[in-house]
Amino acid sequence: MAVKKRSSAGVKAKTVSVYLYADEIQERRPVLLFTAGQIDEVLTKAEIQAVPFASEYLLGLCAWREQVLPIMDLVRFFGLSSSGKDEGARYLVVRTVDTLSPGSAENIHSEKVLQRCVLKVSDQIINGDIPADCEVIYPKQAGFAPVFVRGLFRREKELFILPDIAAIIHSNSLGGAE
Repeated sequence: MAVKKRSSAGVKAKTVSVYLYADEIQERRPVLLFTAGQIDEVLTKAEIQAVPFASEYLLGLCAWREQVLPIMDLVRFFGLSSSGKDEGARYLVVRTVDTLSPGSAENIHSEKVLQRCVLKVSDQIINGDIPADCEVIYPKQAGFAPVFVRGLFRREKELFILPDIAAIIHSNSLGGAE
């Protein structure tokens, strides 16, 4: 399958790149990529309340601005090998809009719901523009389930992962969807 070149001529979207504490994928360093509007806050620490019988990637719950949010580790979620570097970890409060369709299939109206979660990430967080010299690759080529990835782009030294936060939040109810 041919790799598509991503054309971003004239496109300027502010992004936030977060390097993961994970081993390389296809000889590239894994990097989470978000739009700047998805990031509510970067926390240097979080008080985590463990949740019994939770999935390995769900570290627990924390209080943030009078809300209870799940704290997730995407290195574990995606089944990546940890690089062992965990000191200096940060916690990223991320938001997403989930579209819920109430009622039956005949109901064409959908409701948009704002959801938040906290991601355990590295301290290497970079604001900037979308890299222009990336190639699009398909999630399965890098071992990712397509339902959890909105996009996957590679450069010479990085593999940029656009996670589908809404799908990840709902993953326990998906029953292993691919």
